[in-house]
Parts: sequence; C-alpha cells; structure tokens
Amino acid sequence: MTVRRVHTEHVQVAATLRRMREHAKVTREEAATLLGCTVSKIGDLETGRSRPKPVELERLLDHFGVVGDERAELLRFARTARGRRAPSPYTAATVPNNHRRIVDLEAQAVSSLCYSGELVPGILQVPGYAKALLDWSWSGRPDEVAKLLDLRMERGKLLTRTHRPPLRYWCILGEGALRTIIGDRNTTRRQVEHLIELNTRSDNVIIQVMPFDGGPHAFRGMIATLHRFPPPAPDILLTDSYGRETIQDRPSVVEQATHHLDLMRGMALSREASTRIMRETLDQLAESSSGSR
Repeated sequence: MTVRRVHTEHVQVAATLRRMREHAKVTREEAATLLGCTVSKIGDLETGRSRPKPVELERLLDHFGVVGDERAELLRFARTARGRRAPSPYTAATVPNNHRRIVDLEAQAVSSLCYSGELVPGILQVPGYAKALLDWSWSGRPDEVAKLLDLRMERGKLLTRTHRPPLRYWCILGEGALRTIIGDRNTTRRQVEHLIELNTRSDNVIIQVMPFDGGPHAFRGMIATLHRFPPPAPDILLTDSYGRETIQDRPSVVEQATHHLDLMRGMALSREASTRIMRETLDQLAESSSGSR
C-alpha cells in the first residue's frame, strides 16, 4: 500500500469512526473514558491527526455495535497502516510534525478555499519567492532549507496532478500580498506573473484579490484554509496566526468559517478585476525595477 493511499484511507477512516460514534449516540467524553484517554485524543483519531491502535479500534467498535464487513475493513486498515512510513527526505528534524499533517491534508483534499492577507500561500509560490521566505524564517542548515523548498514546490504540483483530478483551489488574496516585496522586486514580479498565469489559464484555480478598502472580515490577521475531502470525510479548517496553527473539524466551527469565507468571496474583487490589479502591480514593479538601475 502506498503512502498516498494510506493517507487517503486514514482521513476516510477517521471520518467513518466519527460517524459510527455519533450514530451510536456516544459522546467523545464517553469514548475517552472507554479507552482511558483524553477527549483530545478522541478528537485526533476522528480528524486523522493520529492513528488508532487495533486494540483501541476494536474496543470502540464493540462499544458502537459495529459488525460485519465494515468492521473488518476498519480493523484491516488499522493493522496495515501502522507500519513504518516509506522513506522520505523530509524527516522530523526538517519538517515539524504539525506542518507534515497540514501538507498531508492538503494533498488529500479535493478542493481548498484559502484566505491569506499578506503572503502568497505556499501552494502558489514560485521557487525564488519561497526560498526568500524560507531563508528568513528557517534557522537550519542550507541542505534543510533545500529540502523544505523541494517540498513546497511539490505542493504546487497538486494543481496539475494527473493521477487523480487536480486540486480545485480558490484563493482570496489580500492586496498587501501583491505589494509586499519578498526577496527583491524581480522575485516579487515573477511571483505576480505566476499568479496572473494561474488565474487566466487554470480552470481549477481562482484567485480573488481582497482590496485594501475591502472592509473588515473574520480572518484579518491570520491565514485560513478550508479543505474538503471525498465523503464521508468531514471538512477541515486550518488557521494560522503568529505562533499558533490549529486544525479544526467541529461542524459548528467549520460551518461558521465557511459562511465567513463565502462572505469574503463576495467582498473581494472578481476574478477578472483581480487579474487587472495584478497586471497593474506587475507594471509598477517593472517600472520601479527599471528606475532603480
């Protein structure tokens, strides 16, 4: 079984386990008592952040009254998926655990809706832009930066993958992200060129610019991404603010976040108007670059 297949099934199993618990009218607190663990661990099992041990899964399925083929399939997965990961150049020392989980979720999503106010999201970054950010934020060795850069570029390939439908990606991008110089003006110009190309040539990518005068909204000061997965896996919300990344699947929270992101799509410029402001920014960057020579 490939690592990709394990990750895909893992998200599905997590969602199935949650559905079974809710169908049996068992609370997370009761499930935690059954396993002698914390409620947060049950949450981790149901959102795919950790894998259940076979003995834990058996106890839960017994309590939920699950029998038959579905039970057998879940137990088969629990026994086979707990083997070691395939070798990867992105070791724990290089890629923090939470970041690996985020990358795994992104890779398994069928669609994503993202808001980022000041930086171009990683999946849309060109190499020079990404390297400038990594050089600034990562204090490790140059070879570790190179591996992280490779990983970030691999994320961009989700938009053009062919082994399954490419990721449908909708980005609400703050105007400040276009105008903030990362690396140098030439690097930022190449990044804006890439955004224009994606917004005009990719059927599965939509970029809307949130202008400076767009008004207040729920996600100011943070990056928010809503991932959707094949049923029955639940939607998952990722938020990132200074010093804190969260992964949230609670239906009430995800539903509210979806509502606010939908409102923001209405507040942002249209796809066509967004491309125009990108072209204007590109012209200004080209003028300032030529004027500084």
